Amino acid sequence: MKNQFSSEYVKFQLKIANFILTQNFTARCNEYEILFNQMSSISPDDMKEYVQKSPSFLTARNKSLSLMEKIVQLHHFLKELFELSENELGLRYSYNLDKVDKIIADKLKEAAYLIHKFEIASEEGRRAIEVVNNPFLAQAL
Repeated sequence: MKNQFSSEYVKFQLKIANFILTQNFTARCNEYEILFNQMSSISPDDMKEYVQKSPSFLTARNKSLSLMEKIVQLHHFLKELFELSENELGLRYSYNLDKVDKIIADKLKEAAYLIHKFEIASEEGRRAIEVVNNPFLAQAL
């Protein structure tokens, strides 16, 4: 099993390198982390007006922040997994690359789902801000 793992590991590493390159994985990890840090660094005072005038803004903001935190965590997990040496990967996953492939696929599927949910929550937050900033929309509601 260990010998088969070693021979398949080279192909696995090429597949991971190709994925990182074609999907711009490193840049995306950085983007998500920067976005999360920006979102979490906004002080409550900076949001006070929006929260008072539109409680739905706070709900959408908290939801999108929570989703982005999970997205960042998933990408950190994948990045760490991609950086494991052959020996570390083999020991951690019982020298089973099929298991590793499935874990990667599941994490990527989960990340895609969370990104989709994040986009929806962010749009809800943008709409809430738009209503607060537009007195005609606010009156119509």
